[in-house]
Amino acid sequence: MQKKKSPPPRRSLSFDDVREIALSMPDVEEVTAYGMPAFKAGKTRFVGEPIPRHDVAPNSIGVPMSFDERARQLAARPDIYYLTEHFAPYPGVLVRLSSISRAELREILSAAWHYAMEHQTSARKPRSKPGARAARARP
Repeated sequence: MQKKKSPPPRRSLSFDDVREIALSMPDVEEVTAYGMPAFKAGKTRFVGEPIPRHDVAPNSIGVPMSFDERARQLAARPDIYYLTEHFAPYPGVLVRLSSISRAELREILSAAWHYAMEHQTSARKPRSKPGARAARARP
């Protein structure tokens, strides 16, 4: 009887994997946000490496999503998705790269890309009329 070969151990993902997948998407550029590498879809950031903090797991990324979707993901997959007090007020979640496959990373980044592209117009602040600020400032 032959022994079954076990699959080779899965290589833990890194930010290099995030970079490769993110840059393969349309209208994406690499930027720096808060001194850390990040990626923008159009004018909206859709993934980034969080600033190292005591409550952020090493080798994590932050991605935007609605508060409702975040609640669903946190309940369904707490091994992958997590949140810290610092990030709680923002529509997004932290993801442990060590807990996901490359295919799962691609799905997560794709969803974050779509979320960012759908929110392009809300990211732009409406411009006030020229001189409106000056008129309000006068006594």
